[in-house]
Amino acid sequence: MNAEEVANASLAAMEDWMKKIGVAMSLSELGATEDMIEGIADGTFILEGGYKVLTRDEVVKILKESL
Repeated sequence: MNAEEVANASLAAMEDWMKKIGVAMSLSELGATEDMIEGIADGTFILEGGYKVLTRDEVVKILKESL
């Protein structure tokens, strides 16, 4: 198995485990709707530092992809 295959297998195993213990895998599983995205983004603290500082628009995009 190459490194990419190991990574994909590891991520699949982690996702299976998270589902088994009842972790929500999407915002919609938590009851969020697309109409709520702007409000959620407005309530998100964007901290300076780290790997990449996200813009509000990037947060909105991530939240929409997480539904």
